[in-house]
Amino acid sequence: MDKKNLLTRVRTYATSANLGPGFDCAGLALDIYNDCEVYENNSKNSCFSIKGLENQGIAKGENNLILRTIKKALQKKYGQFYEKYQKSVEIVCEIKVPVERGLGSSSTAVVAGLLIANKLYELDFNLTELLNIGLEIEPHPDNIAPCLSGGLAISYKSRSGSYCFEKISIMENFRIMLMIPDYRVNTNAARKLVPEFISKEDAILNIANFAMLINRLKDGNLENAVDFIRDRIHQPYRKDVYPDSMEIVEELNNRFDIPAAISGSGPTVLAFIPEKKFEGFNLSIVPDLQNKYPGFKLKFTTITHSGSYSD
Repeated sequence: MDKKNLLTRVRTYATSANLGPGFDCAGLALDIYNDCEVYENNSKNSCFSIKGLENQGIAKGENNLILRTIKKALQKKYGQFYEKYQKSVEIVCEIKVPVERGLGSSSTAVVAGLLIANKLYELDFNLTELLNIGLEIEPHPDNIAPCLSGGLAISYKSRSGSYCFEKISIMENFRIMLMIPDYRVNTNAARKLVPEFISKEDAILNIANFAMLINRLKDGNLENAVDFIRDRIHQPYRKDVYPDSMEIVEELNNRFDIPAAISGSGPTVLAFIPEKKFEGFNLSIVPDLQNKYPGFKLKFTTITHSGSYSD
């Protein structure tokens, strides 16, 4: 392919949403990413191709999530006249974020489309505007917000009805461990398992735990964080979809005193390993986990604070 026709490059990051009690509002950006290159395309229709292993079920034509998001951004800027400005492009993407594992793979595609459109067509949307455009395609602010901003992002609905987010500064004196199984969970199917109404007791527990967990992350003090990462809003209702994942969460919390939760809608497990415990954990506990759960890939990563970007 002629590199002279390269229009832009985009890198978008994986995210871990919910963090236990922060259902549908909290997410972390992780240092796992997809890279996309955008080229001029001489044919009439835009197209999409993939490098890497994670390509099963990803649309290659106009129905591709990145291409759909580009179109949505153009429509937001130019309304019914958007086709007048639309260009035919070829997008080549190297996929490193596991698909349908609870790591925000759909949001990486939506954010890629938003950043490509903003760069290619000079739309000049700010991050809050990009978030709200993206939510019309993928209604998960707890993934899109941290993917755009990096770090720990809390999303919320403003009085006007639009979504906003804020980054929370945290003291990162821990490693993040992911245990990623070799099967997928469909996000939409998993969401249907969460009830429309919850008890007052469960709501109070989640509110208190989320406030305390964020406070612990800000202070860099994970003492008692296994108590504050507990959730009663979504994980209990989805446990039959990923029983092994929930078993790992409970084992990390109760046996090893390591705060852990289901990442997003699962089935990946997210755990915070304090730096002071990391060496011992890696030497003694990791081999035990790998032997006990051979169907899970164990990966250590960190938070990325810069956010997704184009160049």
